Amino acid sequence: MAFFFSIVESLSYICYNLEDSEVSLMQKDKKKKKSKKTKPIGRFEFIFNIISLLAVIGIGIYFGVRSFYYYNVENNRVVEGNKTLNGSIINNNKVTDGDGLHHDTDGYYFKGKVLNNYVKFANRLFRVIRVNENGSVKVISEDVVSSFMWGEDSNYANSNLKSWLSTDATLGVFYKTLPNINNYLVKTVYSEDRLNGNKVISNKSTDKDFLTTLTIADYSNANGKDSFLNTNKAFWILGQDNDTNNLYIDVDGSIESALGYESYGIRVVFSFKKDISISSGSGTVEDPYIITQEESNYVDNYVKLGSDIWKVNYDDGTTLKMYLNKSVGVKASYGTGSLYDYNDYGSLANYLNFNYLATLPYNNVVLDNNFFTGEMSEEYYFDYKNVYSSFITCKVGMLNMFDYYTGDVDDFFLMNTTSSVGDMVYIHRNNGMLEEVTASEERDFVPVIAINKSLIKGGSGTQEEPFIVG
Repeated sequence: MAFFFSIVESLSYICYNLEDSEVSLMQKDKKKKKSKKTKPIGRFEFIFNIISLLAVIGIGIYFGVRSFYYYNVENNRVVEGNKTLNGSIINNNKVTDGDGLHHDTDGYYFKGKVLNNYVKFANRLFRVIRVNENGSVKVISEDVVSSFMWGEDSNYANSNLKSWLSTDATLGVFYKTLPNINNYLVKTVYSEDRLNGNKVISNKSTDKDFLTTLTIADYSNANGKDSFLNTNKAFWILGQDNDTNNLYIDVDGSIESALGYESYGIRVVFSFKKDISISSGSGTVEDPYIITQEESNYVDNYVKLGSDIWKVNYDDGTTLKMYLNKSVGVKASYGTGSLYDYNDYGSLANYLNFNYLATLPYNNVVLDNNFFTGEMSEEYYFDYKNVYSSFITCKVGMLNMFDYYTGDVDDFFLMNTTSSVGDMVYIHRNNGMLEEVTASEERDFVPVIAINKSLIKGGSGTQEEPFIVG
């Protein structure tokens, strides 16, 4: 306040001296020109006018700032309520070198060992590969979601991967785990490039689909083995070497050649629409971007039955198919042969459907279900579709290699047969690979059951707060 009055006093003093000077000049000039005298403003009147002016300015500033503040508050509410995935990603700090979000002619892409590109959708985690120039956002599953052979034809169009990732209601396994993809996804453009040494030779011919897998170009742009795409698991990658062999990412992150009968993990790639909304998230694994969903299902949610926790891998709207979220705790042999047959006394199939089932206090809610037992072998060209050529109906089955699976159990039996008359069976490994072992060897096993979805009466479906059956 003292400062304010000091300014007013200074202004008054200046104007008072100006007033005296004006009078003096007028007296000197009165002989040359006669003019009408104007009564000068008094000191106190001047101070009053200055104070009034400053008060008006102050009031204007106060209400102006207030209006601007509340406008921004309201505007930010609208922005917050309509956040988009692509906008949130692009708002990250950009870099021109090293790890982080880079810009190129096709949009923005993540490079290196970044930690802020996690997205949660349909109860599972994905990593953002890039934001395309058209605003769509390409992502990849954080983990492998199944493991199986490419097939005898090295072309992607005729591979087991293409069939498994199809949106065909009969063939597409992963497609059936997602809720109404037309509301969230656009088709992803991809090409089968060629790897010549360490150089990627682009294929000018492209295709597009809702679901596909990782390309060599995307892996290379992200910085390959020194990037977030290297998860220390083996998985197929889209492309071929100079000898038209297929390619996969090895557990050390290097790109290697493979034959079609070898088996590696599958990581799914797809693209979100450019205007897809997020409800929250900063992109970290603890706080991923959450895709706003009106439609959902129970896949990858947890269900508590008795003291057991089961994880849902199929939800057809009526029935939930689930696998135990751990091994049973004992190892056993598969049996004398590789065919899953609960009538074969002493086999693992027999034990699960009689001894094990009898120990479950909730066995009265377990439904009969079809478990596919078709042969996966060279005789049938390692063709994915042949697995569905035969099945067994029972209450307790096991996972087969083409089932969607994101659990943590390692080294367990699958129910695929290598031959209906042989004694070799497949086991699942957490590094993304499958192995063949003799049926007499002892391994872990993961039971699979089905229940009616209408039995769910409470819980949120998380591992900490699983769904409860009423």
